[in-house]
Amino acid sequence: MKKALMLLFLIPLLSHGQKLTKQGLEEYFLLDKGDTVNFYIYNPERLKKTKVFLFLQGSKPAPMISSTDSVECCFNNFPKSEMNHFPKEYAFVYIQKIGVPYYANTDHYVASAKFNERNNVLDRAEVASKVLNYVVKRLYPKAQVVAVMGHSEGSDVAARLAVINKKVTHLGFASGNGAPQMFNDVLFIRRKMHSGEINAVEAQAQLDAYFTGMEGVFKRPGSVTDTFRGDTYKWHYAINQPPIENLLKLKIPIFLTIGSNDEAVPVEATDYIKSEFVRLQKSNLTYKVYPNSNHSYVETLPNGESRDHWSELFADFAEFIKSNNR
Repeated sequence: MKKALMLLFLIPLLSHGQKLTKQGLEEYFLLDKGDTVNFYIYNPERLKKTKVFLFLQGSKPAPMISSTDSVECCFNNFPKSEMNHFPKEYAFVYIQKIGVPYYANTDHYVASAKFNERNNVLDRAEVASKVLNYVVKRLYPKAQVVAVMGHSEGSDVAARLAVINKKVTHLGFASGNGAPQMFNDVLFIRRKMHSGEINAVEAQAQLDAYFTGMEGVFKRPGSVTDTFRGDTYKWHYAINQPPIENLLKLKIPIFLTIGSNDEAVPVEATDYIKSEFVRLQKSNLTYKVYPNSNHSYVETLPNGESRDHWSELFADFAEFIKSNNR
């Protein structure tokens, strides 16, 4: 009976380990505010690494790998394919968000209360800083390059991280904006008005309701029980800290990118970053816009077909690091 119970206990652990091995991942963890932070290093060949690359994903509570009722495991929710083609000297680090499992069937997965409690830009940046300190100090103390790329909400996290952690040597700011999130939301409503999708009266009504909701956020900025538009007040407060304020503090090389047809971030909000660097005569910013591409760098061609530039983004960042290596 004891052997049977022990076997039942070990089966989930063995299954988890097999999934890790299959994905080419090494798992680590540390404690933060009483919670476990799991992070992973992609190193299928078990090679010695001389450089570190931390990737910070967007806002969704995505497991590392997932399945659906119709598709058996596994979808990779970290850029495994891109890492296969990235220079082999890099240790690729991916942080799993607190309160999110390593694996889940996303047809049935619901974000946990712990995820909602800890999920915001400022908290994520602090966690990422602790992970980065662990990786550089304990695992790769000789690393001369510590590159960080954030995509979507992850770009806000990356900009904040580069300010609070001086180990970061290169920053990729992908599909992010310089202004507070409110500016994004307002601009999209105004775009609908100018395109004729809604009239001026409807637009103003939407804006009035939106600003009323945001006023409530800033009255209780630390609340994780109050929500507005599906996210906690704390999340809204953090995402509305303007990334431009962090970016302008940096002296390290910055690679700024966006798709010109980004449906989640107005390209004008990223143009604003470039404008400020020009105005202040700061020369550490490289700006690349991927024409006709969306938030995930998928371009729509004139014939209606699609061309994916996601892998190109990573290749461009690798070349950027190489060209700006101190």
